[in-house]
Amino acid sequence: MWLIVPVAIFLLLIWVGRQVRLGKWKTGPWFHQFRAVRSVLGLLFLAVGTMMVVRGLWLAGLACIAVALALSGSVRVSGTASRREPRTAATYTAEEIRAYQTLGLGIGADKTAVRNAWKKLMKEAHPDQGGDPARAQALNAARDVLLRRRR
Repeated sequence: MWLIVPVAIFLLLIWVGRQVRLGKWKTGPWFHQFRAVRSVLGLLFLAVGTMMVVRGLWLAGLACIAVALALSGSVRVSGTASRREPRTAATYTAEEIRAYQTLGLGIGADKTAVRNAWKKLMKEAHPDQGGDPARAQALNAARDVLLRRRR
């Protein structure tokens, strides 16, 4: 029974991490705090698991150690090796560069900027608003090219 609460917390942290990676939740300082909490929980589970193994509770101790390993495996340490270099314009395809130009964005704009530029331009170019259907089609194609790359 005492193992249910830590496992539930662990599953909650996994779910929160996936929501952030999928882009459904925005990252912020709270997400980095969750990483710190996961690492502390990992150390706590490791200590409790070791004490249980020493006292003869092999199954529960090994379960705690397995949870500790899973928690510590999900924590990323930032350093110079984990940082990505910014991409240059040469790494983008001609289609992507044309898509950025169609939306009036600088190369490498994030997906929020792509969506906002698309919405702004579609208000003017939408056929139901008296706009040009070819222009609306070009804007939709540009948006699809840029958002598909960022998924």
